[in-house]
Amino acid sequence: MKKYLSFVLPAVIILLAAIFYFSDPSKLTLFPRCPFNAITGYYCPGCGSQRAIHSMLHLNLAGTASYNFLFLPAFFLIIYHYLHPILNRLLNWKLPNVLYLKYTPVVILVIVLLFWILRNIPLYPFSLLAPG
Repeated sequence: MKKYLSFVLPAVIILLAAIFYFSDPSKLTLFPRCPFNAITGYYCPGCGSQRAIHSMLHLNLAGTASYNFLFLPAFFLIIYHYLHPILNRLLNWKLPNVLYLKYTPVVILVIVLLFWILRNIPLYPFSLLAPG
């Protein structure tokens, strides 16, 4: 089963990346709208992520940040999560993974909740956090 997942998961990620690369979510109705936004009219922390993925795959970091500013730090945290053990092993380091410290989940939760609240305030500079 593990061998199956080690092949299927990367294949699914590559397929989704190809779909997002060649299809612009802001122009196609193929991509679903955020249910939270559709019901309430407010932006959730993930609103704009599909367009952010499309922009990131085209190496447009400014576009990525304008659609969902939290997407870039989240992306780099995921990269860090996978690179940390590899670098520790290759370079014979014994550095702790900051994602597994006691208060890291609380800090991430507070950041996400603050982002969620602030991006829905219709005043400058908070309006910059709303999806572009």
